[in-house]
Amino acid sequence: MLFFFLLAVKVVISGIFLRTSPLDITSADLAMAQEVAVEEDQSLEEWELKLREREKELDQKENELKKMEVQLLPLKEEVESRMGELNDLQNSLAAEAKKLAAREKTLQDEKITHLVKLYSSMEAQKAAAILDKLELDIVVRILGNMRGKSAGEIMAMMTPDRGAIISERLSKFE
Repeated sequence: MLFFFLLAVKVVISGIFLRTSPLDITSADLAMAQEVAVEEDQSLEEWELKLREREKELDQKENELKKMEVQLLPLKEEVESRMGELNDLQNSLAAEAKKLAAREKTLQDEKITHLVKLYSSMEAQKAAAILDKLELDIVVRILGNMRGKSAGEIMAMMTPDRGAIISERLSKFE
């Protein structure tokens, strides 16, 4: 805007200078200079009109964006609220999962403890025959929780290959 103002001032000053100048300027040159000045004025006015129209368009778009922002604000708050609820729910589910896992481990430990007592009270040969048919992880847990003498007697009755595998696993048993 300042540029156009300065340009207009320059044109006016040039016009004044040309009129008061003692230089010998022909009337054709003067007419041509005046036409250029008029064209520049018209061009400036056209640019100014275009700029004003563009400014109106931008103002309208800005107003539309503000309206959309006002409309979206409650939705944003609702989404944030629901995200908070989901996080709370996720945290409570994770806590419940931990409780269930702990409960499952406790139940499993109780079952293993019961099986340890059961197999410890059996004859070693009969216990070995049964344990020989169970899954290896279960056998390792049972024998790992038995007293050394009972576990040793049962393992002595198992096949050497199975006993070796169980011994290896027992070395890693926690």
